[in-house]
Amino acid sequence: MTEPQFTGSMFRQPRTGFAKWGPIVFGTIVLIVALSFPFIVDRPRFWLPNIGIRSLWLGIIAMSLVFLNRYVGLLSLSQVAIAGVSAYGVGFVVVKLELPFLVGALVGIIVGTLVAVMVGLIAARTKAIYFLMITLAIGQVFYSWASQSIEVTNARRGLAPIDRPEFGFVDLTNIQNFYYFALILAIVCYLLCRYMASSTFGLTLQGIRDAPDRMRALGYNVFAYRIAAMAFAGFVASVGGVLLVLDRNQVDPNVVSLNSTLDVLVVAVIGGIGSLGGVFAGAVVLTLLSNFSQNFTDRYMTLTGLVFILVLLFAPTGLAGVSQQVRRLMQRRRRALPEQESLSRPPVEKPEAHTEGNQQ
Repeated sequence: MTEPQFTGSMFRQPRTGFAKWGPIVFGTIVLIVALSFPFIVDRPRFWLPNIGIRSLWLGIIAMSLVFLNRYVGLLSLSQVAIAGVSAYGVGFVVVKLELPFLVGALVGIIVGTLVAVMVGLIAARTKAIYFLMITLAIGQVFYSWASQSIEVTNARRGLAPIDRPEFGFVDLTNIQNFYYFALILAIVCYLLCRYMASSTFGLTLQGIRDAPDRMRALGYNVFAYRIAAMAFAGFVASVGGVLLVLDRNQVDPNVVSLNSTLDVLVVAVIGGIGSLGGVFAGAVVLTLLSNFSQNFTDRYMTLTGLVFILVLLFAPTGLAGVSQQVRRLMQRRRRALPEQESLSRPPVEKPEAHTEGNQQ
């Protein structure tokens, strides 16, 4: 009998069989499809920027949201604003200061991470609906400021053009090269999130998520750990913001609008609010809807809302949890089969007992 393994906040049996190797096989297949994507689509100039690259930076931003929700228990709606700060940092350095893109990317990631720390200082002492509303309000404050600040953000006109750079070894102006560049960053962010989640820091975060008072009694600074987690999630979102501005070649207030915030939330829920990799499936669904919904209806938001509701009804754990739901359903049916067979069998008649008096 295998010994249960302790995973920070609970005991669980080690995975075996399909539960262990299934995600690895599925992840390998997804990676192969992603790598061959430019060669299997009929119109790469349409599919790569509108579906592939957009899904990648949307997935990275949504991944930062899922990391906070899964391992810290905090649902932050400021991740889009943090990504927008990073994008504006790149735009300001490249357009206003006329410095190289690498300097702008570095500044954007640093500024985005610092803003995430500031959001944590404001909101990390709250939880549940209060944390969600505070982070949403912070995002809308930044949207209002970006729409009015002519000196820094150029108000509604935004900052443009922000051309993709051409390095000595790779030319990001080539759409295929840019796709693979975005894919590499997405894989790195995913592996980094998985590493942080399995580290001592990640296990501590899970303990704080499950029993903050107990962790506080053990001597852990719950507030500091939550801020550190928000700083890391802000770093991931900032990387998504750099890809965003390269994809759009400009940055304007629409990047941090309420609609953009809702798009990332929809991506996280459809893909799986508890799955770091599932967010990319949700991003693909959203980008497909945004590009092809006009072929069926003019009501894009209505169609997106219907898909959102259907996912919540039939796959509460998102697309990433569908296989697990199917596996549980099959296990229930297997357990129910013996019971049904036993009920369908006719009762066995017991032979009458012959007493000594009857024999005489």
